[in-house]
Amino acid sequence: MAAGRQAEATDSKWATPSNSQPTKEEPLAGLLDLGGLALEQDSPSDSTASKSRQGDGLTRRERNEQYKLTKKRTEAYATLQRMEKICDLSTVFDQRPRKTMCIVNIGFGAVGGATVAELEAVFSEFEGFERVVMKLGKPYSFVTFRSGENAQAAHEVLHERMCEPLGKILFLEYLTHRNFAYLADRVSPDDTESELLDASRGLHYFDDFITEQEEKDIMEHIRIDEEAEIARNNGSDKWTQVQERYVKHYGHSFDYHTKHVGSDSLTASTELPPWMQPFIDRIRTKLPGYPGTPNQLTIQRYPPGSGIAFHTDSHTAFTDMIVILSMGSPVQMDFRKPASHDSLVTIDLEPRSLVVMTGEARYGWEHAIRMRRSDLVDGRVRERCERWSITIRTINEQMTCNCAFSALCDTNSQMVQRLRRERV
Repeated sequence: MAAGRQAEATDSKWATPSNSQPTKEEPLAGLLDLGGLALEQDSPSDSTASKSRQGDGLTRRERNEQYKLTKKRTEAYATLQRMEKICDLSTVFDQRPRKTMCIVNIGFGAVGGATVAELEAVFSEFEGFERVVMKLGKPYSFVTFRSGENAQAAHEVLHERMCEPLGKILFLEYLTHRNFAYLADRVSPDDTESELLDASRGLHYFDDFITEQEEKDIMEHIRIDEEAEIARNNGSDKWTQVQERYVKHYGHSFDYHTKHVGSDSLTASTELPPWMQPFIDRIRTKLPGYPGTPNQLTIQRYPPGSGIAFHTDSHTAFTDMIVILSMGSPVQMDFRKPASHDSLVTIDLEPRSLVVMTGEARYGWEHAIRMRRSDLVDGRVRERCERWSITIRTINEQMTCNCAFSALCDTNSQMVQRLRRERV
């Protein structure tokens, strides 16, 4: 009977220790219990080692396995601690069963060597499994169950044991909801959106700022304007390629070499397109403090895989408020505060949404769109398609800035000082 169970387990997707004899229904059939040292039985060739036990009752083989486990555990936890700058992991992990667990040593793709689908295949064997949440570039991830009891059942089977489908020993730690939000807000920003999009820091986000029909109308206006440019300029238009994206300016141009206002000859028109005026008026209704009249507009086309590096718009080129209207494919935008190594905020720019940066978010934070062909949203990969954006700004006529973010401010740069002298 025991031999039958052994053969049955060997044919399954779980590699079963010969001395555990699980049934088909038991998900623990694929795991070597390295934590409890429930290892494979010694073969006849290991009989000498089996009999030669040390003072702790372990054979040499068991001691070697224990050493390997301890080394892997130490490396995994030290990596998380270093990347998140956590002095004491006991302040983050909880000893009591919680419905969310951190998979300490499994990250997305090349970092940790697993995918969402592979982790889901492992954890979906357990009752109450809800979702896997992963982050690009981080060697850890999260799994959530409906209850702490559900999570505990998976923890008892998987923690510190070899999972054959993944080819890794798993290290699982319970997280309170607060600590999960702390670690995962950069993984799934929708979970803590109200905190991440804090208007008091100057970051405003509006879903569905325009309708689908208005989005189509804007795209049609852009096409018509382009045809007119080609007719006026003997077959050429005003699109400029900047790295992997394409830009077109209205009102004033932007010089990507000086990082400042450029020549009017590079604009499609020295006036803003009239079809944008209704939307500028709508911005004023959303933000009564909208300053002055915007006089610079940039249309950007992002092919799949393109992006823009971390940057802050020149403090001396533009005034306080930066407005971005998104169209086409959704994309994630990252914000970071260089003065704080722990700060990183990711928001999902949905089609037809509007982002407004003012105050600290405008002057003290950098923003970027990563150059990649997909984003990870709620633990799932979302392929990018072509995205369009319209950035609306107001020229800083004084070309000065008195902000408190000297590391990001260009008011004292040699380039800006030269531009000021040229204006006199």
